[in-house]
Amino acid sequence: MNKKWFCVLSILCIISLPLHAQNELSKVATGTAQFLKLGAGARGTALGDAYTAMVKDVSAMYWNPAGLQKIGKISLGVAQTDLYAGITYNFLGVSVPINSANSIGISVLHVSSGDIELTRVESPMGTGEFFDTGHTAVGLSFARSLTERFDLGITLKYISERLYREQASTIAFDVGSQFDTGIYGLKIGMLLANFGGKMKFDGPDLNTKTSNPTTGASYDAGGRLKTEEWPIPLIFRLGLMIDLLGSDSKIMQSEKNRVTLALEGNDPVDHYLHYNFGLEYEWNEILALRAGYKSGYDAADYTAGFGLDFRKVGVNARLDYAFNNYGILGYVHNYSLEFHF
Repeated sequence: MNKKWFCVLSILCIISLPLHAQNELSKVATGTAQFLKLGAGARGTALGDAYTAMVKDVSAMYWNPAGLQKIGKISLGVAQTDLYAGITYNFLGVSVPINSANSIGISVLHVSSGDIELTRVESPMGTGEFFDTGHTAVGLSFARSLTERFDLGITLKYISERLYREQASTIAFDVGSQFDTGIYGLKIGMLLANFGGKMKFDGPDLNTKTSNPTTGASYDAGGRLKTEEWPIPLIFRLGLMIDLLGSDSKIMQSEKNRVTLALEGNDPVDHYLHYNFGLEYEWNEILALRAGYKSGYDAADYTAGFGLDFRKVGVNARLDYAFNNYGILGYVHNYSLEFHF
């Protein structure tokens, strides 16, 4: 009875989130490290980012570290996203099971702007010099099975952003869980991401000239510009998933076909509530077709993709691709590859 009430309560929480969001004031552009909102791995992004309850691969270190406990093997995952305006977004993760109840992992997220031509007031068309910006998050994750149906995970991460010669950094952590309700195969995932300190840019270009109003003398390094501190985007995710068809489905059984439905509420502190929907069809544990929809985003809506699992041909690897529509920003492609040892 307690599990049933917990399941009903979780569904009501997702349904009622818009009622809470309607009265909120917009906090857009009140935080930094926005790259932390970009999904890692093609499977999750193809499902419209509705992956908190479903994830059980290396990308769990981004979506929900509790999912590491379901891998069960040493795994290596890499992913690349070709974003708009020549920006690239890369993910690298390694997970290792310690025993049947515990797993650890390490991950790296990196965003690069590519080369940008340097301009100055006296050279508005460019100086011929180039620079780039880089944003990085390095995480150490730990996951543990508390019961047969409940997994808990945590990620401690170092976050840094660099703009030309100025840099900001902080420490944060994610806490996530996955729970099998035992009711028609319904599973619930929850994540509190990016709980940590603020970031403040500092660097040599903040030095400024000062002058003495009495003598008129100037000093090249006599002053320094002060920058404000900005919070990182704290995010709460609550997701549900259920197999509508499949060998583990409590609704309709099939040995070769699986259909999984995922629904998620994504509530960032610096924006309105987002809704994420995902649907995945898998044939014979080899070929997967995916589609998703993202509601409440400024420049993103539908997603799609596919996956190929090579285990049945003797190779412990999986290849995934995702297609994302970012509206006026164009189309974004995501590729990921995962190996098991």
